[in-house]
Amino acid sequence: MKLLILGNHTCGNRGDSAILRGLLDAINTLRPETEVDVMSRYPVSSSWLLNRPVMGDPLYLQMKQHNNAAGVVGRVKKVLRRRYQHQVLLSRVTDSGNLRNIAIAQGFTDFVRLLSRYDAIIQVGGSFFVDLYGVPQFEHALCSFMAKKPLYMIGHSVGPFQDEQFNQLANYVFGRCNALILRESVSLELMKRSAITTDKVETGVDTAWLVDNHHEDFEPGYAVQHWLHMVTKQKTVAITLRELAPFDKRLGTTQQAYEQAFAGVVNRILDEGYQVIALSTCTGIDSYNKDDRMVALNLRQYVNDPGRYHVVMDELNDLEMGIILGACDLTVGTRLHSAIISMNFMTPAIAINYEHKSAGIMQQLGLPEMAVDIRHLLDGSLEGKVADTLGQLPELNIRVGDAVVRERERGVRMVQSVLTRIEGEK
Repeated sequence: MKLLILGNHTCGNRGDSAILRGLLDAINTLRPETEVDVMSRYPVSSSWLLNRPVMGDPLYLQMKQHNNAAGVVGRVKKVLRRRYQHQVLLSRVTDSGNLRNIAIAQGFTDFVRLLSRYDAIIQVGGSFFVDLYGVPQFEHALCSFMAKKPLYMIGHSVGPFQDEQFNQLANYVFGRCNALILRESVSLELMKRSAITTDKVETGVDTAWLVDNHHEDFEPGYAVQHWLHMVTKQKTVAITLRELAPFDKRLGTTQQAYEQAFAGVVNRILDEGYQVIALSTCTGIDSYNKDDRMVALNLRQYVNDPGRYHVVMDELNDLEMGIILGACDLTVGTRLHSAIISMNFMTPAIAINYEHKSAGIMQQLGLPEMAVDIRHLLDGSLEGKVADTLGQLPELNIRVGDAVVRERERGVRMVQSVLTRIEGEK
């Protein structure tokens, strides 16, 4: 059996890396003979972070070439691509409409030919199909349909659905794939509310829960040894931050307000006798467009005792982050996957909701109180929540451990089901 995993655009986002690593670990455990190729927009850094070969994404390279085209003609092509390309692809797939006879770029044809080598395509999960990200998110799926290959979407959050063109494509793709396996139930409610087809929806989990902890064979490098030494000699709370854009306007706040409010949480943690380390699931490695370390450095100006606030500047992969988070007492994460990675390594985590996905994940775990709406950060009430949580860690550790074991078991059954169906379709 030969599979292609796509849609996970970069491991510069260690959350995406954990999603991918967990799926690969599960497939390797369940079907070690399976041949699996992985595709990424940034294959060099992704290969290094995952410690395995990763292919480049031809559609991303094509998009970069079109966007970088010089002159008036180049700019016109860029505008036309944004406005009509998804409609042309949809017309090709459905063989209907006035656009079906328009030639598509050679890159799409070549990509469809590449997909023909595989028994099935897996569009790996995450918060990928979000209206703010635009309709190009559906291009890989449409090409999979053109190649007439089974398409399984595993471990997704989807929505919101507030754009007519996005909703049109969502309806078609989600109704045509072999399965859309959601990692939480809030997405399903959003689909129903916006009249998006749910015929192919199945319940599942975020595949980051399936990352093997490697307790027996992990050999920490110098940077990991340094941070492990630091967090084991003093009580430690880990945090993760982010640039809120493009969600800031929808949330009705600003980056500065967010950072100042989070500094209030940090100061409360310091007052409780803990040190704080700021880990970053997103860094600018290989020109990735987000670097949460810069947000963490900027926040330092609002911290009362900077000597006990440490920003991790090292380029760590998601597994190394998990080892460090597992040695902390608590994680307070803006990035959802910092919370998932932390709990997967048995350290409780509070996830700050700037999208619906965090609430959905914690609700599914049976720990809904561990997801806190961002307005409670902004109004200062999260400070008391964190202090209360630190006082309840022994009981909470037991609940988190039980919940994670259940979620992993569900995840293994999810992947097993997909692999069995793919084998049956060969």
